[in-house]
Amino acid sequence: MTRGLWRAGLVAHLAGALLAAAPRHEVSLMGATSVLPYLRAASAAFMSAHPGYRVTLAGGGSVAGLVEVSRGRVDLAVADIPPRSEWTQGVQLCHTALGRLPILFIAHQGLVTHLSATQLREILVGRIRNWSAVGGPHERIVVVSRSLASGALQVVERQLLGGQRVTSHAIVMLSNGAVFTTVRETPGAIGYVESGQPPSGVAILQVDQHRFARHDPGAWPYYAVPTLYWRCPGDRRVRDVAGYLASQPWRREFGLF
Repeated sequence: MTRGLWRAGLVAHLAGALLAAAPRHEVSLMGATSVLPYLRAASAAFMSAHPGYRVTLAGGGSVAGLVEVSRGRVDLAVADIPPRSEWTQGVQLCHTALGRLPILFIAHQGLVTHLSATQLREILVGRIRNWSAVGGPHERIVVVSRSLASGALQVVERQLLGGQRVTSHAIVMLSNGAVFTTVRETPGAIGYVESGQPPSGVAILQVDQHRFARHDPGAWPYYAVPTLYWRCPGDRRVRDVAGYLASQPWRREFGLF
């Protein structure tokens, strides 16, 4: 075989190998940051079992995910709030829930460990502004919240605040991790995170008689319901990925119950 023919054969072989290795099905997912750790792990497991698939993930928040899937720019959205017509523009979305995810209220250490629901509500809307008013030290309260695109914010405003808004003076962060870090590092801070695994380095607040316990997450009254959405009816590849992500029993290891 001449050198030219050998090179041509090698190029053809490599090209064939690359085509064989390339994913035949690509599925994109966007939305709530709270469940991205689980979705990353579950997507990796799915792709390992289904080599022809590639699943790509992005955050951006629940609202952004619902908007993008409704417009056909991503295949799947994950959101912990139901879709609204102003986001979906009348597009019908199918859905399957991933489970429940607790919303925990956290504070900088050394302030308080217990609040009534009324006290917590008054703090988050900005009517109580010093920890001394609820049995803590004489220290200014710093509320840390999520952006308007966050489902967690809307769940808190609906479940705890009765439709009132979190104070406009709150520090706004774009992810669970950013809220946690800010509360941990900011004296006087209070915030909320979606997590079934209580983070260390902050105080996990008891609310009324409710104290979060990992062995009994169903007793905790504040939670979101992260849900996967896709344009109905959706093709098989999208339904296959959604069904897999929603059915893994080990999602409890990531706080979903």
